[in-house]
Amino acid sequence: MTIELTLLTSVSHRGKEITAPRLRALLALLAGEPRAGCGTGRLVAGLWPDEQPENPTKALQILVSRARSLLGGEVIASTPIGYRIALREDEVDAWAVQLHAAAATEKARAGDHHGAVAETEEGLALWDGAPAEGGLLDDPWRRCASNSPPRTGF
Repeated sequence: MTIELTLLTSVSHRGKEITAPRLRALLALLAGEPRAGCGTGRLVAGLWPDEQPENPTKALQILVSRARSLLGGEVIASTPIGYRIALREDEVDAWAVQLHAAAATEKARAGDHHGAVAETEEGLALWDGAPAEGGLLDDPWRRCASNSPPRTGF
């Protein structure tokens, strides 16, 4: 498993940090829906919560175009209703942690406690430190990530 997109403690793609707040927020919103992606209405509401641009659909298209230029065209895919991250679940650190948590739960239920601990340790190893300090209130990535509903099933 190779992590392509890091979202947990920093936002980067293949080791290159993404610092633009709106691009970070776009990735946060898309990461909240690993399989289905996110509709344009939800993306616009999440990216411009206080005041929408004059043409929100066009502004979103421009932002996605910028993201594709930075990350590569294969990272963000269009869907019938909006966009999604087109990476496998084991290529995005936040999703990979969830995979390890689910695997740990299954192993624990099956009585494989050593395997459960190993899965948990692999998931925790993806967490590479504390979230970056500063700018947390004004950073749309943090706002979007903190407003995402918790994932269940583990």
